[in-house]
Amino acid sequence: MLRQQSRFRHILLSSILFCVSTAPAWAASTGQSIPEAAHQNWWRGISLVMHGQVEGVSNLSGGISTGTTATGLWKGGLALHTGKAGWWQGGLFVVEGLAAGSSNPDSLYIGDLQGVSNLTTPYQHMAHLYKAYYRQKFGGNTLRLGLLNPNDYFNDTGVAGELFNASYGIYPIISANIPFTPTYPYSSLGAMASASWGNTTVMAGVFGADGVHPFRAPRGSDGMIYYGEVDQSIPIGPGTAMLKAGGYYNHIYGPYLTQNIGIGTSTSQGGFYGTAEYRWKADQMNWGVFLQGGGAPNAATVSPVNAYVGAGLRLRHFILGSPGSTLSLGMARAWQRQSGSNTGAAETSLEVNFKQPIFKDFYIQPDLQYIVNPGASPGNTIPNAFVAIIRLGWHYHLHA
Repeated sequence: MLRQQSRFRHILLSSILFCVSTAPAWAASTGQSIPEAAHQNWWRGISLVMHGQVEGVSNLSGGISTGTTATGLWKGGLALHTGKAGWWQGGLFVVEGLAAGSSNPDSLYIGDLQGVSNLTTPYQHMAHLYKAYYRQKFGGNTLRLGLLNPNDYFNDTGVAGELFNASYGIYPIISANIPFTPTYPYSSLGAMASASWGNTTVMAGVFGADGVHPFRAPRGSDGMIYYGEVDQSIPIGPGTAMLKAGGYYNHIYGPYLTQNIGIGTSTSQGGFYGTAEYRWKADQMNWGVFLQGGGAPNAATVSPVNAYVGAGLRLRHFILGSPGSTLSLGMARAWQRQSGSNTGAAETSLEVNFKQPIFKDFYIQPDLQYIVNPGASPGNTIPNAFVAIIRLGWHYHLHA
């Protein structure tokens, strides 16, 4: 018991020291991209928003070995609303930068497949232009062009937004099978359009397949990834259900991505995904539940992770008198096949997360995860892992 308490103190101390030592750079936030809705007019249509997070991740038992890492993420966004600038209506220019310092707790200590933290980056230090695009609204239709993160719009589950395991944000049938696909911390050049009528929205988009080097082949000559999705909102009882169904197709045209990047020998792969969410209000709390599922019906050599399912519960305003306090519970399970066969095993993450605002624009967010069969090995070669995370966050935007 004393040993576990010591480890928890080490997590907290690591996070605080990391935050203090890098305070100018790591200003903290809640999402992996700054949402367009956060860009409120400050002056003549201009908006400035900054988000940032720091966290300590500790594997307390099981996995590869026990140990602690720290991660910091900063994002800054500048936007211009054309209508509020006195130009034309419905236009929005967005530029967003990203800087991160990250260790990799999954490969160092846990050995898991899905990723216990949605802040972890593939490289220890990163700083780059994250997004730069133009959005135009035409009534119920929307067009976006430029450097985009497809996961901001496709394969997104709002109720799962507070959970840390990376699978809740983008399903592992995409992220684990397609290295360097454009999703956090990467984006790529692309275009997407959406049309809404009544309670229905249809979206389609095409993006460069290489998120690591988005400007190497700006016309997509190395490869493209295509997304399509239909969203349907349905009022049911005291709340509203949101049903989403979509698919993706990743195609590579030349040897650069397969050989230099090492995406794999296959030139193409695809899959499907779906999400069901239900939100309602009761007992002065905002409740939400979700169910996720997806499949990649390709050969094991092409798509080792062939199926995923997730589910969870969120209670917002969990503590009376403390608006914004949020309790989230989640389960994420991914199946992985062995190369050359259809046999395999699954990895399961069980998670509990609590987010508590502490004062203006700051919050603290502890998280616990229990990983069953890390790495989805058929022989359960890695012991089940118990992981604790504590995250500190801050967000800032200029007001009119």
